[in-house]
Amino acid sequence: MSPAQRCPLCGQGNACALADGAPDIQACWCFAAPIDPAVLERLTPEQRDLACLCPACAGVVEAAERERRSEQD
Repeated sequence: MSPAQRCPLCGQGNACALADGAPDIQACWCFAAPIDPAVLERLTPEQRDLACLCPACAGVVEAAERERRSEQD
């Protein structure tokens, strides 16, 4: 796995469509996902703009779980 395919926070795969060679930038999961600015603030200046966060670190997994639970209530 290349550095562009790893989350800069946890080192796991980031599921980035662009890093995986997708021709359309909007094919990436992050274009439809709200990412908390506080999460981005955890990145050091050296980590910024080199690789995408993974869905878990970006908070997308937690947000989807909260939404699923609220729909069940």
